Amino acid sequence: MATEKGCGVSRAKKKTEVPGQALGYSLQYTRLTQMLLQAPEGSFCSMEVLDDVAEQHPTKGVRLVQSKSALTANPVSDRAKSLWKTLSNWVEAADSPGFDVQKTRFEIYVSRPVGGEIVQSFADAKTVDAAQAAITQARAILWGAPPGFALRVKVADEIAPYVERVFQADLPLLASIIRNFQLTCGSGSPQADLETLIRAGPVSSSKVRDIADHLCGIVKRRVDELLEASKPAVLSRDEFAGWYTTYVRKIDRDMVLLSRAKQPSADESCGHLPKVFVQQLDLIGLSYEDKLEAVSDYLMAAADRTEWAVRGEVDETSFGELDAVLRRNWKNKQRSNGIQHAGKPEEHRGQALYSDCMDISAPLQAMQPPGHYIPGCLHRLADDLSIGWHPTYQQKLKVKKAA
Repeated sequence: MATEKGCGVSRAKKKTEVPGQALGYSLQYTRLTQMLLQAPEGSFCSMEVLDDVAEQHPTKGVRLVQSKSALTANPVSDRAKSLWKTLSNWVEAADSPGFDVQKTRFEIYVSRPVGGEIVQSFADAKTVDAAQAAITQARAILWGAPPGFALRVKVADEIAPYVERVFQADLPLLASIIRNFQLTCGSGSPQADLETLIRAGPVSSSKVRDIADHLCGIVKRRVDELLEASKPAVLSRDEFAGWYTTYVRKIDRDMVLLSRAKQPSADESCGHLPKVFVQQLDLIGLSYEDKLEAVSDYLMAAADRTEWAVRGEVDETSFGELDAVLRRNWKNKQRSNGIQHAGKPEEHRGQALYSDCMDISAPLQAMQPPGHYIPGCLHRLADDLSIGWHPTYQQKLKVKKAA
């Protein structure tokens, strides 16, 4: 076998058919992502569980999808092995106990526009009579006219067993499958088709590719995690919608975040006065009223942070990104105040730094948070000593703890 050498390692040349095979496998992830975008609320989509990909809904039934990449060949031509093997597998499944063929949709998805006389007649048949007529027509094309079926012996060996299973199936059962059958063809680029679905939503054109990359990545990651854990690869459409909405809000929204936090009572606030961030205010000599206001900001910010994450209004990674921005702002202001107020009492320098930082304005995921949120976040950072107000706050608080 011919090889290529590079960096001292021999590499076998790839077979020309490998790209097509790889695309066939990866197509299932892309088709699963497309289906999750379109699936109704309350449904679940899966890969390699019921079929290549599938959609299940508690009341609307099941949608079984066979996905075909079709770089060159036509997988649904009249004598295509993939067509008859798929139909044969569906007949076998539908004939099993507990299978509700009336509430099942059968779909062949091909990544590019293709067709065939038989598959098109099946796709066009929307009634039982039309389905039976399409079956009769298909049998005549492959087997010839009844009762002799003179062409039957000429059917290629690679498809003959599948064709036999289909045409020998119970006619009402087969007609129900055909009546619920659909052929779906992509444009030739599944990724472009996915972007078209995203573009149909309320998102900026410049963000579509980024959103598609994120969705494809998270779907593949979740599927792989389930498979690694020996679990069926089943994803909730509603959970997926949360991932989608949160990410879109993160990169493609410019709005004000609404607070849903309630003002804490005096008793609730007093219960937090021993916390470290309040001790930091003691070090710089702030009033009792200032400390109660700080506790209120701290508690309301914590409540909003939890609510926004639960509702999917803010991606959790954005909170960490904001913390990094606030720490950087604090560091710069600390340096500036040290120069500007050099020689003044440390308590006054701390008050100046605190006042400057309480005026910081920073967006959260490109959205304007309510007025209490940034101060509340600063107090949270002060509580774990990531930042502080007094020039020697760390040493003083360590001494206080030791005492």
